[in-house]
Amino acid sequence: MTGLTGMTGATGVTGPTAPNVTANYLRDTGTQFTTNSAFSTTFPLTNILQNGTAITPNANGTIHLAPNQSYYVDYNVDARVPPGSNGGASLSFNGVGIPGTGSTFVNPTGALIMQASLSASAIIESGATGGDLALRVNSSNNGTSTFTNAQVSVFKIA
Repeated sequence: MTGLTGMTGATGVTGPTAPNVTANYLRDTGTQFTTNSAFSTTFPLTNILQNGTAITPNANGTIHLAPNQSYYVDYNVDARVPPGSNGGASLSFNGVGIPGTGSTFVNPTGALIMQASLSASAIIESGATGGDLALRVNSSNNGTSTFTNAQVSVFKIA
């Protein structure tokens, strides 16, 4: 058998405030970019949503990341590729490709112009000096590829 419940005690001390992990984020988009270069070219992005100061858009369409931070980054972009060509996308930081972020679409010879969605994500560290993040696209072999509906999202995670 259980007895009556006693009076509620005093409220304890409030603990420390947890960090706001979504205090710094950015979302950039790009509508269309055409290239026939096999060399990666920066897809110019336009900022549409930003919060905080650790992630900022640059005038040249890249994204600046503050130093000594960790970030989660993802992108997607549609590639319209002519027959016998390849279209690719990837992320770079300070001009250097980020391993594991490459995505490629191969359109076989003789096929019609085809479209595919390319995407990848990564966790990156900005290092002591920080730097610039870019969405890079390329086209190879037989023609010009058109890239549309680009979106890059960046979240500071530490």
